[in-house]
Amino acid sequence: MSVHEQFAEDLALYALGALVGPEKEALEQHLEVCSPCQSELRQLQSDATLLALSTSGPVPPPRSRKRLLRAVARERRAPVTVPKRFTWWLLVPYAVSVALIVTAAFLWNESRSLNRTLADLEQRHSEMEKQLRVAQDMVNTLTSPESKQITLAPVKTFPQPQGKAYYVSSSGHLIFLANNLAPLPPGKVYELWLIPPAGSPIPAGLFQPDSRGTATVINPPLPIGVEAKAFAITVEPTGGSPAPTSQPIMLGTAG
Repeated sequence: MSVHEQFAEDLALYALGALVGPEKEALEQHLEVCSPCQSELRQLQSDATLLALSTSGPVPPPRSRKRLLRAVARERRAPVTVPKRFTWWLLVPYAVSVALIVTAAFLWNESRSLNRTLADLEQRHSEMEKQLRVAQDMVNTLTSPESKQITLAPVKTFPQPQGKAYYVSSSGHLIFLANNLAPLPPGKVYELWLIPPAGSPIPAGLFQPDSRGTATVINPPLPIGVEAKAFAITVEPTGGSPAPTSQPIMLGTAG
C-alpha cells in the first residue's frame, strides 16, 4: 500500500470535516509535504460542496455500504513514523553515576592510605613511649631517695676494679656500673648477685667488660620488694648459673 492510498479514506473524511484525533494531525502533517494529496483534497472538497448543494443524488445499496465499511475496518494503516530527536539530557544520569563511582574509588584509596599512615604513627608512638619509660626508670633509680648506692671492691687483691649498684627495692629496679674489670678467659662470664637478708643469692644479671674493663647492667629481672643486704660478683660459665659456683671476686654491703 502506497502512502497516498493510506490517506485516501482520511482525505474523504477530512473533506467532509469528519476526521478528528491523531488521524487528523497525521494527515495535516502529510498534506504539508505532499502536492498530489493536496490536489486530491481540493477535488474532494469541491465535490462535497456540489453534493451539499444537490437535493438528490444516487444512494448506494445498503449491502454495498456494509461491504465497504467492513473493507475499511479490515484495512491496516501503515504507522506514521515521526523522526526521533536525540535528547542529550537522557545521558545526564549515566554521567552522574560514572562521576559518583570515580569519586567513591578515589575516596576509598585515600582512606586506605590514611589508615596505613595512622597505623605507622601509632607504632612509632608506642615505641617512643617504651623508650621514655626506660629512660624515666633509669632517672628514678639514680635519683630516688630510696636508692642505695653500694660500692663493690675486690675481696682480696687488686683494689683497682670497682662497681656501684643503684637499687630500689620497692620497684625492683637496679643499675650496676663497673670499671677496671679484668678480662675473662673464653667460656666465662661475670654474674652479679643480689644477697637478701635471708635466703639464697638471687641472680642479678650477666655481663662482659669491654676493652677498658667497663661494664653495665640495667634493670635485670628481679622480684619486687626484696631488700638487699649486699651485692656480689662471681665468675661463672657462659650462660650463668642459678647459684654461685665460685667465691665472690667483688662484694659490697648496703650501708
